[in-house]
Amino acid sequence: MMKAMISHEGGTTWQQAVRKVIRNVMVEYYRAVPSLRSPFYMLKLIETYRQLLHPHLFESLIHYYTVLAKITDHLLQFFTSCAEARRSPFLLFAQAAYRHGKGRGKTHVDIDFVYEDDGTYTIRKLLLEDDQSFVRHYTQIAPAACQQTFGFYPNKIEFCSLLTGNRMVETPGTLQLILVT
Repeated sequence: MMKAMISHEGGTTWQQAVRKVIRNVMVEYYRAVPSLRSPFYMLKLIETYRQLLHPHLFESLIHYYTVLAKITDHLLQFFTSCAEARRSPFLLFAQAAYRHGKGRGKTHVDIDFVYEDDGTYTIRKLLLEDDQSFVRHYTQIAPAACQQTFGFYPNKIEFCSLLTGNRMVETPGTLQLILVT
């Protein structure tokens, strides 16, 4: 087993610690009025919350600094353009529940951001790894969970990888039609 998957401090992995830092940074970023949102403000928040990332959670110091540099670069890329800084999410780090029919239970789905523009909804999901099976599964279940929990059906889901910088956009309706036929 790779050292990166070994957990420390009561079961915390480096991936969980990074997600916690990202969540804290983004909540604070969106608490600020749009005029204050800037690359400098984002860097200030990252510097503040990176104290939650302990280097011993990572494979090495090089791995720690590489991950920190990549998530910093990609958070700046995805969220600090003038147009992005003016946007505010309709939902921020919410959890939706999807009921699987009578007596079959429910699945909880983490919704990172939902933006509403002229009656259309877009989910933005932050990823650490580009995992196509996760993308497919999430694209199938997140729209139904949003419909059941919040009363809207997203028109698209945007996946943003904070380690690679890749951005993928999926259209739930199109994917479901392909799966049905």
